[in-house]
Amino acid sequence: MRVFLVGLLALSLAVRVARAQDTAIVIHPESSAVRLEGHDLPRIVADEAIRFYNASNTTRLVGRSRLPAGNAWRGNVAVRNGPALIAGRIEGSLLVINGDALLDSGAEITADLIVVGGTATVPGDARVGGEVRQYREPLPYRLAGENLEYAPNLRSRLRNLGVQRTWATADSRSSLTIATGGTFNRVEGLPVVFGPLFDWRVRANARVRIDALGVLRSAGDLSDSRSDLGYMLRSELRLGEIRGVAAGLRAYDVVAPVEDWGLRPAEVGWEAFLFHRDYRDYYLSKGWAGYILVQPERPLQLGLELRRDWQTSVSARDPWTLFRNDHLWRENPPIDDGHYVILTGSATWDTRNDAREPSSGWFIRTSFESGSSDDVTPQAGMPASVRDPIPTDGSYRYNRLFIDARRYTRVSPSGRVNLRLVAAGKMGGDPLPLQRRLSLGGPDPNVGYGFRAASCNSFIAAPEFAGTQVAACDRVIAFQVEYRGHLSLNWSYNPQRGDDRPAPLTQLWLEGLDLVVFANAGQAWLVGSGPGRFPSDALPPIGDWLADLGLGVDWGGFGLYVAKAVTVGEHARLTIRLDHRF
Repeated sequence: MRVFLVGLLALSLAVRVARAQDTAIVIHPESSAVRLEGHDLPRIVADEAIRFYNASNTTRLVGRSRLPAGNAWRGNVAVRNGPALIAGRIEGSLLVINGDALLDSGAEITADLIVVGGTATVPGDARVGGEVRQYREPLPYRLAGENLEYAPNLRSRLRNLGVQRTWATADSRSSLTIATGGTFNRVEGLPVVFGPLFDWRVRANARVRIDALGVLRSAGDLSDSRSDLGYMLRSELRLGEIRGVAAGLRAYDVVAPVEDWGLRPAEVGWEAFLFHRDYRDYYLSKGWAGYILVQPERPLQLGLELRRDWQTSVSARDPWTLFRNDHLWRENPPIDDGHYVILTGSATWDTRNDAREPSSGWFIRTSFESGSSDDVTPQAGMPASVRDPIPTDGSYRYNRLFIDARRYTRVSPSGRVNLRLVAAGKMGGDPLPLQRRLSLGGPDPNVGYGFRAASCNSFIAAPEFAGTQVAACDRVIAFQVEYRGHLSLNWSYNPQRGDDRPAPLTQLWLEGLDLVVFANAGQAWLVGSGPGRFPSDALPPIGDWLADLGLGVDWGGFGLYVAKAVTVGEHARLTIRLDHRF
């Protein structure tokens, strides 16, 4: 309990620091995925939407709004918490905040259509005189009288801190930024990004973006031959807003994680900074990539990326942490060094009604990665009982599949049932390199078990892996299910005075709280023949799976969970989360 209270105190102090700064751009150097939509709403877009809404000549509507055919609205219109159903004519621009815009056949908007926190549906026979822009990320705001003010929530404040200066015109935006650019970790400390970003509209529905960012690794040099300065460079041409196509090139020198599908980056970083505990492993990735993204329909996005990486092992440094700074960091395990050529195809299907607070819809993300190397240097400490030998004659090829499928369902006005399936691992070819292998157990998804309870490393005795708890499995599968019920806690106390007059009413209330009941099950394993391995078309017996049950409360993403593993001898575990479980 003392650790929990100290953690809450530290988080509250961090929030106070964050409130003194602007939330800058969101950059995830550890991810090779590039999307048409960002993870957070850019601050410049939020400011633009708030200025539009607060303008004295804007007509403001709240909630579901409809303009029937044959009717007209004159001047700019802003709809907050839509949707906006437009069948008539708007003689000006339309802004929809945290809702969808749906235009009927024959509808007309003489100027721009901008949707923030939703989607825009424009049939072929509807007309928009200006540009059409949509941002799926919601606008965080609060009401100040009749106007809006920018008000990022707790998760946004804790994710990235920094300052940014932006210059904008109708057709271009340029920014100079310095911000936290990734996850605090034991290899590079706190990565800080700095540099310019440019975004130009070269013609209608066509934009060019250029990023030129440096990355300062606050923990110092990664090794005797590696600099403490990295970079992220990107140039991208994007055509269209609703059904878009993007093509780009990028170059990078970044520290990348071995497994990034469990805890979110902000949670990993705060756990490391506060309590000297890092739940990820890392390696250095330097190279270039070319990619193309296609969004043929609103929910569907397809991507193809070809990159050439120089991937090399890095050692843990000793960055300063708020608590337990006298403890030793867990060693960062080595990887299979070499130059890799990697082709990745990805597909995302997203019908969620809200990307941050979904209550209905599907989210399915799949990727297939095919990698090769003609100079790979396998780690000699990996025994044959864990993986077969990796060829070093230039013929090394591996394949890896990743699937993350989620279903969100509202079962009552305040109740939701959410399901998730994660399946990943080797799909033919040679054995996976160490940096692409897997494990299970820990704060997510199997919160009832210790860190990497299933990691396939029990046969590894080489000294270079001592104290690393390396992830060494070929495949992993995990199921998660949860029920969320909304709670509204109200308490009042109204004692009687001596003269029988009632005392002033004292109230305490807590809104927005979810009670969460959940269960998790899964396993990680080796593929092949021999002790502890399973055929490529088989799963481990259900009786060998990790399974746990738990109960928690979630307040806008800040959650407190208690889980108990069904395995005999495991004790109940307490976990604090800064975001929803999934």
